[in-house]
Amino acid sequence: MYDSGKDKQHFFQLLARYNEGEASPEEAAFVEQYLEVLDYRDRNVLKDFDQQKAGIAANIQDQLLQSIRQEPVVRPLFPIRRWAVAAAAVLLLLTGGYYLLRQSPAPAPPQLAKHTDILPGKTGAILTLADGSDIVLDSSQHGLIAMQGTTAIQLRNGEISYKERNGNHSKHTGPVAYNTITTARGRQYQLILPDGTRVWLNAASSLTYPTAFTEKERTVKVTGEAYFDVAANASQPFKVIINDVTSIHVLGTAFNINAYKDEATINTTLITGAVRVSHQETSQLLKPGQEAQIGQQIRLIKEADVNSAVAWKEGIFAFNNADLQTVMRQLARWYDIEVSYEGKIPTATFTGEIDKTLTLSQVLQGLSATSINYKIEGKKLIIIQH
Repeated sequence: MYDSGKDKQHFFQLLARYNEGEASPEEAAFVEQYLEVLDYRDRNVLKDFDQQKAGIAANIQDQLLQSIRQEPVVRPLFPIRRWAVAAAAVLLLLTGGYYLLRQSPAPAPPQLAKHTDILPGKTGAILTLADGSDIVLDSSQHGLIAMQGTTAIQLRNGEISYKERNGNHSKHTGPVAYNTITTARGRQYQLILPDGTRVWLNAASSLTYPTAFTEKERTVKVTGEAYFDVAANASQPFKVIINDVTSIHVLGTAFNINAYKDEATINTTLITGAVRVSHQETSQLLKPGQEAQIGQQIRLIKEADVNSAVAWKEGIFAFNNADLQTVMRQLARWYDIEVSYEGKIPTATFTGEIDKTLTLSQVLQGLSATSINYKIEGKKLIIIQH
């Protein structure tokens, strides 16, 4: 378990030894590498020092200021030692081989912005109405955006919702219209369905649903990744069809679906309630904290990493012993980039968290792996391993 107080104390003790010239060569190397990846804004970590550590703070701050320089075209991703759990203003968790830094999002000072960086994704989607017309959605819009029969579509604070003019979606009159909301790479969105169910859509995902649930089941279709907080209604079960081949039956529950086509399996992670996952001729009942991984068959994970599965909804990249390609697929979707590899693909694994509001360069600084280099060419990230 990560203990921030204990880890900070350990880190401060390490800085004290370094400042007094008593650090071992390995400890000194870690501090120097840590300073290289530490952003200028992270000087705030020095506020945690006691007054008697002022000499250490001044020494470290001087080195931070000296480290401000334009980044080279190709940068190494610095290794962070297993024994050094650095607590200052950053995460960190031990990985299967390496750490990930979680830095506090803050704008870089002007003198650091000497190159074109790739900005993180943001709120946004396209709503396709039943007549085929598209509405571009962003967080700046408010109020009524469309009417479909007796259903009003409203947008407020970056979230769309549906409301029947008669106040009851189950008494909807006339033909039922279907809408699709789609997020591009580098976008995510959330909405409230006509029954009150909340849905969060990750980047490169889509959700198709009726503007009123009038059938025996509340059925929606999803691609990509989505988190559902389903409104309870025992008389009208909720059903999710995934990529047209897998289905999930629920009553009232919260769960996450990861069904990107470039991933090896479709993963359904249950947070609360109960769901039944069906695929081909088999099905599996999930309990809270469990996950179904669907490939040719359904594989049950009884103790799933729930936090990592839903972290994206909270604005975090979370990895648990993830290989480099898994990490890069997530970055590619959020930063809308293409990732390629020169030479052998590194076998490093990563565990930890990174804030999704960071720029791509800031994220890459937080990835630590031995002898891994990269370069950015426009919207293309190239991992180099010779």
